[in-house]
Amino acid sequence: METSLAKTRIELLLLFILYMFILPRVYMDYDMGFWRQWALYIHQHGITGAYAQGSPINYLPVFTYGLYLYDLLQGTEANIIHNINNIKILFVCFDFLPLAVLCAFRQKILNFKIPHLFLLLNIAYVFNSMVWGQIDSIYTNLAFLAIITAACYPVTGLVLYLLALNTKQQAIEFLPVIVAVLLYSVRNLKTLFTGILVGVAVQFIILLPFIGNGGVNRLLGFAANSVGLYHNLSISAFNIWYLITAGNPYFINDTDTYFLLSYRSIGLGMFVLAAAAVFFPLLKTLWKQRKANLPFSEETWQTVLLSTGMLCLYFFYFNTQMHERYAHPIIIFFFFYGVVSKNYRLCILASIPYLLSLDKAFSFPDGYLPIVHYKFIYASKVIALWYTATVIYGSYLLYRVHRPLNTLQAV
Repeated sequence: METSLAKTRIELLLLFILYMFILPRVYMDYDMGFWRQWALYIHQHGITGAYAQGSPINYLPVFTYGLYLYDLLQGTEANIIHNINNIKILFVCFDFLPLAVLCAFRQKILNFKIPHLFLLLNIAYVFNSMVWGQIDSIYTNLAFLAIITAACYPVTGLVLYLLALNTKQQAIEFLPVIVAVLLYSVRNLKTLFTGILVGVAVQFIILLPFIGNGGVNRLLGFAANSVGLYHNLSISAFNIWYLITAGNPYFINDTDTYFLLSYRSIGLGMFVLAAAAVFFPLLKTLWKQRKANLPFSEETWQTVLLSTGMLCLYFFYFNTQMHERYAHPIIIFFFFYGVVSKNYRLCILASIPYLLSLDKAFSFPDGYLPIVHYKFIYASKVIALWYTATVIYGSYLLYRVHRPLNTLQAV
């Protein structure tokens, strides 16, 4: 066991060092321009001024603290500007975080052999952090660890989920799963009250630097108005809207009428129906486990991981205003579903359209990467069909997972 742990630690460390050496110098100018501007603003006004009136920062606090750390390490405005590509190191750290936690230490949660290199060498998994320079790995992997941890350590899981919510609003998509897992693991009032008190304390600490200058009110405004920030039907998400609408969904306003209702209402309705089909069987499964006082079995983990991945996929596939990056969480959840079920087909199937969509959006219009972009392979509708195949196959697997439970209940 010690030999295996030592080998895993060495492999993770060496691969991380390799990624630091080959960290691409290209990035998405539009996004990295914001990180540069925000880091400079924090350097000039301090962390307490990050959300004061006139601040350009409109992301939630966890990433702002990451920019503050970057500012401290760089020291000068010249270094902040010149070395902005190094902010990607923070995102790559979160790519490695779940595997470091689950593979490099003795495990009391997931006792499965995890082929960690399969995930870390998956270009679709690391492209968003290493090439694009986006923050989705932070909230995704905090939420993943929150769900995994909450099964045995509910207070720790709640804290991790709070950190995910304070990173990006999209972490709200994990809320149903967190609720279901906490209903399973919280067994007494002491744990419940401890979780509430610790959660309130953590949230207070996160917001503390911004309380005295109106920053908290601005943060609440960002959270409340994030849905209306864009009105595009789809922002290079290549989801269902690329198959059922005429024209480019990017140029269609999601408040326009589609049949009798707005695009937004129809998309939200489809997502709610799909999410209900995932959530209620998951809730029933975990509640039965709780009543029988049973630990998480292999079948339970399959249900949790697959259900969460499908919930994220439905969120991305049906809703309007989706960006191509919002599919990021499906990769790690489908990978770990593959670890437990020994079926990696869904992870492979999901990785293909996600990588194609990231590369297509990243390389347009300036051609950042020296890759031949074949028109057919990168066609919007082709990628949308890949995602549709993933939805169909994932839904089929979900049906297979839940069907034995239904049979058992009938018996």
